[in-house]
Amino acid sequence: MPLQFFVFTDITRTVIANCSEPADPRGELPFSWPQRKREADQSSEATAMASAALPRPDTEPPECPVCLSPFDAASVVPRVLPCGHSLCGSCISSLPPASASAGASSLRCPLCSQCVPFSRALGPSSLPKNLALLSFLPSLPNASPASTAAAAHPRPLPLHAAHSGLLARFRHAILPESASPLSSAPPGPAPTGLAVGSIAFDLGAPWFCLRGEPVSLLPVEAPAGGPPAQEAAFYRPSHASRVVAVIDALSGGAKEEVINLVAASARLARRVCRVFGVWMGPEVATLWLVSERHTRRVPRLLDETTNGLDMVARIRAFGMEVCEALMELQGEGLVLGCLRLDCFCLDRFGRCLLNLNEVLVLCRGVRAGLCLTKGGALVAPEMAAVLSDATRMRSRDFDGLVGHNSDVWLLGCILVAFVTGDEQLAARWDTYGSHDDWQKEVLTRLGAVLIGTQLEPLVAITASCLSYDPEERPEISDVWKCIRGSWMKPASDALAAMDGLAAQKGLRCLLLGELSSMYSGPGAIESDDKMQSSRGSDDEILTPDDERNHGCMNNETVCAAEINEPQRDGVFKSLTLLAHRDCVTGLAIGGGFLFSSSYDKTINVWSLQDFSHVQTLKGHEHKITTIIAVDNDNQSLCISGDSGSGIFVWHVDTSLKQEPLHNWHEHNDWIYRGVHCLAVSGTGYLYTGSRDKSIKAWSLEDYSLCCTMTGHKSTVSCLAVASGILYSGSWDGTIRSWWLTDHSPLSVLEDNTPGSTAPVLSISTEVNFVVSSHENGCLKIWKDDVLVKSEKIQNASIYAVKLNGKWLYTGGLGKVINIQELLEEESEVEIRDVASIACDSVVTSILYWDERLIVGFSNREIKVYDKGS
Repeated sequence: MPLQFFVFTDITRTVIANCSEPADPRGELPFSWPQRKREADQSSEATAMASAALPRPDTEPPECPVCLSPFDAASVVPRVLPCGHSLCGSCISSLPPASASAGASSLRCPLCSQCVPFSRALGPSSLPKNLALLSFLPSLPNASPASTAAAAHPRPLPLHAAHSGLLARFRHAILPESASPLSSAPPGPAPTGLAVGSIAFDLGAPWFCLRGEPVSLLPVEAPAGGPPAQEAAFYRPSHASRVVAVIDALSGGAKEEVINLVAASARLARRVCRVFGVWMGPEVATLWLVSERHTRRVPRLLDETTNGLDMVARIRAFGMEVCEALMELQGEGLVLGCLRLDCFCLDRFGRCLLNLNEVLVLCRGVRAGLCLTKGGALVAPEMAAVLSDATRMRSRDFDGLVGHNSDVWLLGCILVAFVTGDEQLAARWDTYGSHDDWQKEVLTRLGAVLIGTQLEPLVAITASCLSYDPEERPEISDVWKCIRGSWMKPASDALAAMDGLAAQKGLRCLLLGELSSMYSGPGAIESDDKMQSSRGSDDEILTPDDERNHGCMNNETVCAAEINEPQRDGVFKSLTLLAHRDCVTGLAIGGGFLFSSSYDKTINVWSLQDFSHVQTLKGHEHKITTIIAVDNDNQSLCISGDSGSGIFVWHVDTSLKQEPLHNWHEHNDWIYRGVHCLAVSGTGYLYTGSRDKSIKAWSLEDYSLCCTMTGHKSTVSCLAVASGILYSGSWDGTIRSWWLTDHSPLSVLEDNTPGSTAPVLSISTEVNFVVSSHENGCLKIWKDDVLVKSEKIQNASIYAVKLNGKWLYTGGLGKVINIQELLEEESEVEIRDVASIACDSVVTSILYWDERLIVGFSNREIKVYDKGS
C-alpha cells in the first residue's frame, strides 16, 4: 500500500479523535477498491496540504497516545500502524504479540484493538512516518503564502469506518449538498410543520429531480451538539459523513422508516409524492426529509363551482385515485393510521397524489394528543383507542393492532369529506352523540349528493367503510370496483388482480412509527382539547390483525420450547417457500431480493415484499454449493459457486436477466475441484474456498486471480469477512485469519484441548466475536482471537450458525433450530438458551433479515419464521 494512504488515513483518524467522536474498534476499511484507488491517487496532495498548515500558538504539540511523550523528528518519531493509528517507535516495540497463535509477526493496536501485521525483525523503522503530524511540530519553518492559501480551502474528510456500512445502505437516500432545497423557497404560504423550497441544481440518478422543482422538507432530527466545529484549516467533514453520522444517531425503527419511505415512493411513481431522501445544510444541523411538493390542493376543488355532471366525474376520478394510492401503499406493507383531505394534492396533469410528508406532520400532531375535531385529523376508532392507552404507547407493543382495515375507515371518511365538502363531518364520529347517529347523518348527506346519479352504489359501500367493527368493513379494492363499475363494466378477471393488494404481512403504521414521535419542533396542530375514545374500555375495541397467506405453500404456527421472554409468547409463525427440487444449500439477500441455491443446479429469486417467487436462474452444470449477494455503489450482484468449481456472477436488477454477467472455473483439476464457500470484502475482492485447501482472491473489476492463500491442511469449508480481516474455517478444525490489505496471514484460531478438534462447518462474525460450529455438535466462541467459550449444544453436526447482535441461531443434522443469547460480563462470555424450534428436516443454512429468521432445509423447503402472538 502506498505510504501516502497511511498518512492520510491517520491524520483523518486524528482529527476525528479531536472532535470527540468514538474510535471504531477494529473497523473495516471504509473504502471500496475503486474508492481506495482514487483516495490513494489524491493522498499526496492532501498530505502536502496538511503538512503546510501551521499550528496555532495556543495548541500543544501532538504526542504519543500511549506514553504521552511529545512527538519530534528525532527520538519520538510518529510511526503509522497498518490500522491507521500513530505511535512512537518505543511503544510499538514494547507491544506484545496479538495472541499466542499469531506469534511475533503481529501486534494489537492499543487504540482500536485491531490485529495488525508487524515485523519485529525489521522494527518500527519499517513503518512509515506520519508526515502530517510532523508538520505540526513548532520547529518546522513557516508555510509559504501559497500553501496557506491552499489550506484555507479545506478538503472533505473521508467517511469514518463505522459508517461505511450505513452509507452503503442509504447512498440512494442522501441528497447531495448541491441540492440546497432551503436556499430558494417558492412563493406562497408554507404548510404547517413543514419547510418549503426548491432544488437548486439538476439532480440525476437516482433522484431525477430538475432544478427549480418545489419540495417540502420535514424536520427529522437535530443533533444535540449543534453544527460541528471547524477544528483545523485543512479539515472539513464531508456532506455524506455529516448526514450519515446523524442517521446513525437515529433509532433502528426510524432508520427503517426513512429507507422504506424513499424506496416505496420511488416504486409507487404517480400514486404518492416522491420522497427524494434526506438532506442536511452546510450550517444548519437539522436533518430534513425532502419530498416532492405540488401547491394545488384537493380541498380547493370543493370551492370551484361545477354542474352536477362534472361533480360526478370529479368524485369518480378522485375516489379511484385515492383507492389506488392506499392499495399500493398497503402493497408496500405501509398503513397510514391517520389522514386528512389536504394531504392530497394535484400534479400539473391533474392527477391526485398523496403527500407523505403531510401525513407525517399530521401523525405528529395526533401523537401529541391534540384534538381530532379541531385539527381535522381522521383516525379510526380502534386506532384512537391504541393512542389513548398510555401503557401500550410506552411499551410500543402494537402486535395484532395494526391492520389494513383502519385505512378502510380513512378511505370512507375522505370520500365523505370530498362528496359533502364538509371535512368536519367526517372527523366528528366521536363527538356527534353516538356512532349510529353520526353514521345516519353521513348517509343522509351522501344521499343528497349521489342519489339519482351513476355513483348511487357508493353511498352504501361508503357507509360500510365507516362500520365501527373493523371486520365488517370491505376491502379497498371493493370500493375501487364500485366506483369503476359506475361507468365501465370490466371483465371480472381484470379486477381480480386488485384483490391481493389490500393485505400484506408485516404491515407498518406511520402513525405508530418512530418518525411520528421523535421530533418535537414546530408544526404541531394547536388545540386545547385532548383526544378521547368514544366507546367504553380498551377491551371493547375490536382491532383484528387480518393475516393472509402470501407464501408459496402454507402459513404455520410453530410452538417454541424453553421460552424465557414473555413477549415471545412461545409461538413462531412460519411461511414455507417451495420451488427447489433438491436440498437448499445457501441463502442470500441483495438488491431487494432473496436468493436461494440448491443441489438442483438452480437459483430461485424471491420477493422480499411478500416472499412470492420471482424467477429461476439457470446456468450451472453442477450442484450449487454456495451463494452470496453483493451491494456496491454501482450495482448489485449475486455470485454462486458449484461442485464443479464453476463461479457465476449474476446482475441483480428489476429485469433479473437469465444470462449470467460472467462465469469462470476456479479449478480445473477434477480431484480438487469444488467451491465450498464464498465471501466478498469492501476492498473489491471475491474470495473462494475449495477442496484444494486454498483460498483464492479474485478482482471484482475484471475477475482475474489476484492471490492464493495457503495454510489449511484440508478443505476450506467456510469464509467470513469482518473488521478488515478474512476468517477461513476448514475441515482441519482450525480457523485462520488473513489481513485484507495484502492477504498476509495473521493468526490461527484452534482449540488445543485433547479430543476437541473437529471439522469447522460454519462461522459467523460480529464486532470482535467469531463463532464457529463443528461436526461434533460443538459451538466455539472467540473474542479478540482468544477462545472464551466451547460448548456442545447438539449431538449432531451443526451446519449453520448466525450471530446477530447478541442473538445466536444454530441448526444442523439434529433437525432443531437453537436460539441463544450471548451474555458478556467483563472477561467472561456465556450463552443462555432462549428457544428451540423443532423442524421436519436437516437445517442447511440460516439467514436473519428484518426480524425474520429464514432457514433452508435438506427437504428442499425454505421457511420464514416470524415472531407471533
